[in-house]
Amino acid sequence: GDPITEKGLIDVIVKARDLELYNDITDCGAGGLSSAVGEMASKIGCDVELRNVRLKYPGLVPWEIWLSEAQERMVLAVAPEKLTALQELCDTFNTELTDIGSFTENHRLMVRYEGKIVLDLDNGFLHEGIPQRKLKAVVTESVSKPSNEALTIKLDVKDALIKLLSHPNIASKSSVIRIYDHEVQGGTVVKPLTGVEADAPSDAAVIKPIGTRGKKGIVLSNGINPEYGKRDAYRMALAVIDEAIRNAVAVGADPERIAILDNFCWGDPRQPKTLGTLVEAARGCHDGALLFGAPFISGKDSLNNEYTGTDGQRHAIPPTLLISALGMMDDVNKAITMDLKEAGNEIYVVGEFEPVFGGSHFLLTMDDGQQTMVNGLSSIVNEPVPMVLGITSQVYSALHKTINDGLIRSAHDISEGGLAVAAAEMCIGGRLGIDVTDELSARDLFGETTGCLLVEVRTENVSQFEEAFKELPFRKLGKVTSAQVLKLGNSHVEVEGLVKAFNTPI
Repeated sequence: GDPITEKGLIDVIVKARDLELYNDITDCGAGGLSSAVGEMASKIGCDVELRNVRLKYPGLVPWEIWLSEAQERMVLAVAPEKLTALQELCDTFNTELTDIGSFTENHRLMVRYEGKIVLDLDNGFLHEGIPQRKLKAVVTESVSKPSNEALTIKLDVKDALIKLLSHPNIASKSSVIRIYDHEVQGGTVVKPLTGVEADAPSDAAVIKPIGTRGKKGIVLSNGINPEYGKRDAYRMALAVIDEAIRNAVAVGADPERIAILDNFCWGDPRQPKTLGTLVEAARGCHDGALLFGAPFISGKDSLNNEYTGTDGQRHAIPPTLLISALGMMDDVNKAITMDLKEAGNEIYVVGEFEPVFGGSHFLLTMDDGQQTMVNGLSSIVNEPVPMVLGITSQVYSALHKTINDGLIRSAHDISEGGLAVAAAEMCIGGRLGIDVTDELSARDLFGETTGCLLVEVRTENVSQFEEAFKELPFRKLGKVTSAQVLKLGNSHVEVEGLVKAFNTPI
C-alpha cells in the first residue's frame, strides 16, 4: 500500500462522485480485477483488454494480471462522454486512470490480451451455475460453566495490577502508534495517545477533516478480545461490538449515529467446530447491531489462519473478531479524553457493573503463587465471559447527553484488566491519583464486564449528573487527588510505578 497514492485516489473519487462522473464503483479486493470487474458486469457483460492494465513490474502473464491483488485500485463505470472530465480530474490529483474495456449486452465475461481471447465465460454459469459447497457447522457448548463454589481471593493488589499493566494486550502501543503519522494534515482532535505526557491510551480518535465546514467531526474506535472468543464466540461478538461503541461514546460520539465494520480472523471453516464458532460470532454480530441500532457498513474476513506446530499438529488462531466503529460528533470542541483533569473531582462507575473472571486478563497473568491464594479457583476459571445487557444502550445515551452538557471531565471504558486497570490508565493520563473510597473486592477490581465506564465529574455538577442517571445503574467510586497515588483500599500504588509498568511490556 502507498498512502500518498491512496489519498490522491480518495480525492478523485469524492470529487468525481459530486460531479456525477461515474455510474458504478467497486474496489479491487480479493481476486483483483477478476472479482471487481466480474461482479460489476454480472448482470450485463464486459470486454476487457489486459494489455492496457498498468503493472508494478513486467513479465506477468494474462491470468496473473487478471487475478493479482494490489492496493489503491478502484474500478469505475464511466460514460464515454464523461471520460475526458474524469481524466482531467485525475491529472489534477496526479492519479492514474486507465481505460481497460467496456460493458456489453451479451451477458459474457470476455477478457483479451493483445486482442487474443484468454477468457470467455457465460455470466449465468459464472455467478449462478457453479455448485455451492455445503459445509457442516457444529456449535459446541461454551467452555464456561458457572459454579456456586465459594470464592475468596487474597492477593497482592499492587502486584496483580502491575502485571496486568505490563501484559502485551494492555501495555502501551506507542511503539506501533508512532510508526504512523497520525498528524497528517493536522486533523486529529483527540489523538491515539493522550494526557499531560501524551502517553495514555485514548478510547477513540476524533478527527476534524481539513476543509470541512462547521464543527462536526468523525470518531474512530475499535473493539477486540480473542480471549473471549476462545470460550464463547457469540458473547465475544456482542462484547467487542459493545467495546467499539463504548469507546466511541467515551470521547463524545452520538450513540444514535454510529456505524460498524467487522473483520473476522478465523481458522479453517471446513472444520465443523471452527465453522460453528464462526456461525455463533455472526449471530452475535446480528444481535449486537440490532441491540445498538448500529448498521454494518462494510467488513472483511481472513480465514484458514492455521499452522503446523512443532508437535506436527495443525493449530488454528483463536476465533477473533475486530469491530471498528465510525461515529459522528456535532461539535468537536465538546470531545473529552480519558486522562484525569483536576483534584477534588468525583469518580463514578456508570453501567451495570457485574464483573466476571471468564476470559479475563487477570487469569492470564496469575502465577502459581497467586493461584494458591484463590479459594475456588476452578470456579473463576470456568466462569462465563461477560454478557452485554439490554440496558447498555440507555447508559450510553445518558452518558452522551451529560458529555454534551459539559458535566463530564473525563471518561474511560472498563475493559481488559477490569476497573483497576481503567483507573490506573486514567491516573497515568492525568498524572494525578484516585482515592477509591468505595469498598471493592478482588472481583470488583480485576473482573471484567461490558457496558461500563469510569467518569470524572466536578463536585458542583454531581447533582445534575446523578439526576441524569437516576433511572440507570451507577455508583460513586472515589475522588481524584493531587497526590500521584492510586489508592485501592489498603493498597497504594504510585503513579510513577503505573507509568513504568504500562510502558514496559512483559
